[in-house]
Amino acid sequence: MKALELKLARMRKRLSQQDMADAIGKSLVSYSKKERGEVKFTPEEITIVSAKLGLTMEQTNDIFFDNNLPFRKSEDEASPQLP
Repeated sequence: MKALELKLARMRKRLSQQDMADAIGKSLVSYSKKERGEVKFTPEEITIVSAKLGLTMEQTNDIFFDNNLPFRKSEDEASPQLP
């Protein structure tokens, strides 16, 4: 996880750590540890934080997964090509 990028995204939205803690239903101390990368976010928390910060899927992937999400083929790529 890119802790600094998450912090900057939060600050750009002018949200406090307490705002984010409230959004995910955790204490300020718990959220702070998560933001610093000491404790992992759950998938549900990632969804909530991403929505609260208005992150795109690419930004979420970059911040939380270091651009290491599994590659998924689109339906067009998965279908065999006929001549």
